[in-house]
Amino acid sequence: MEKIVLKNVIKYYGDRKIIDVDELKINQGEKIGIVGINGSGKSTLLDIISGKVETDGGQVIVNGNISYIEQLNNEESFLSGGEITKKKIDDKLSEHSDILLADEPSSNLDIDEIENLKKKLVEYKGTLCLISHDRNLLDSVVDSILEIENGIVTKYKGNYSKYKIQKEESRKRKQFEYEQYITEKKRLEVSINKVKNEAKSMRKTPKRMGNSEARLHKRGVENKREKVEQRSKSLETRLEKLEEKEKPNVEYNIFMKMPESLKVKSKYIVGCDDLSIKIGNKLLLDNTKFNIKTNSKTALIGKNGVGKTTLIKEILNRNSNININPSSKISYFKQNLNNLDENKNIIENILRDTNQDETTIRNILASLNIKGDDIYKKVEVLSGGERVKVSLTKIMTSNSNFLILDEPTNFLDIESIEALEYLMKEFKGSILFVSHDRNLIDNVATNIMIIENKKVIEFEGNYAKYLEYKENKKKKVNNNDLLLDIKLAEITSKLSICKDEKEKQKLEEEYMKLIRNK
Repeated sequence: MEKIVLKNVIKYYGDRKIIDVDELKINQGEKIGIVGINGSGKSTLLDIISGKVETDGGQVIVNGNISYIEQLNNEESFLSGGEITKKKIDDKLSEHSDILLADEPSSNLDIDEIENLKKKLVEYKGTLCLISHDRNLLDSVVDSILEIENGIVTKYKGNYSKYKIQKEESRKRKQFEYEQYITEKKRLEVSINKVKNEAKSMRKTPKRMGNSEARLHKRGVENKREKVEQRSKSLETRLEKLEEKEKPNVEYNIFMKMPESLKVKSKYIVGCDDLSIKIGNKLLLDNTKFNIKTNSKTALIGKNGVGKTTLIKEILNRNSNININPSSKISYFKQNLNNLDENKNIIENILRDTNQDETTIRNILASLNIKGDDIYKKVEVLSGGERVKVSLTKIMTSNSNFLILDEPTNFLDIESIEALEYLMKEFKGSILFVSHDRNLIDNVATNIMIIENKKVIEFEGNYAKYLEYKENKKKKVNNNDLLLDIKLAEITSKLSICKDEKEKQKLEEEYMKLIRNK
């Protein structure tokens, strides 16, 4: 049964057509992920389906009742952003509606909370339309992807990873077709020029010829010229009818360099043997220790409120109990930190403090969808998302060898997150970053630091390997418990039939020893 149908739906904001749908059908039980760059119209599409926004044309048919988890606004509340988000999700799911619309429901949630959200959305029996920049969430939950690009809505079967494969295949096909088009166009242009030059070079009647001979020569030349002109026109017609192929998006190869003067020679860029942190009456870290390896990409993770940002601040403030390599030059990114000059344009801001050449900087900006003349926009006119991209570019290309990034993916679309991922891997220095994005951590992190039970736990490897390690450890503990239970049962059985007092006492001592170890 079709739950949502859109026919010839158009929506404008000013002169810009933001949504253009010929026909879209979403069936009962389908789980749809909606993707596109910032400002492409993802939230507008959900608002149209919910009836919150009217279209400028077309028909919207909804068969069933809707629950809508909208993006979190700056609500005044005694609850944290994560707590408000969780409450919204639970409230909407408790309505047991036929259709659930969810706009960035994982915002403000930590990794464990995102896992819980994932389970709830998987278990949801209705029709789901989900906007998310969390690729792991999309991969786990949805069975189709709606891509919004230049207003056009295209549906792809499969989760996000399958969508990416289809997009890459499409890009390669377009690249091949474009190259064929350019080759054929050049061949036809060369042929046309050759034929035209041939026509021009045809000799006039020599003066020494008699009248009758000259007439024959002239007629022969004209016949040849006519045939040449016909060939030329035929080639020009083929060139006119040659289907023009659009050049596909360029993949940017970015090679970031690190000057020799910025390279840190020692094993660790940060070391700590004993650190305690207290905020008010709350003890966040208690006599903990940790090391951050030089040139590592270290993800700092933990539940909301455990002290991740506080630990970062202690590093930045050079807490006396934290040893920071004297060769380190730190650049710090957080959402509300303004490191840009409002009166200068984008490229001027970045070139003020960089060890990269201008071509590399332009390529980095282009990979984040800041292209062409946009690099000359003044910072004061930039949107929130654009400011984040420029701030990150400035930090990634600055004269620093140690980057500290606190939630760098907030306000970025998936395409920009994937570009940032590439840049973080390409960066030649050390990075400490806080993120709840599973894919980013798995794809970038070489090391993990987990804040848990007021301690910092260190692990070499990405988050997937850490979870695998935890699971294996849990299985080992469970196996040990099982063996212990079997041993206790065996001793209990022997005690029940034992007559010898000395042997009985020995068995009881062994039993108590095993109980203490359990």
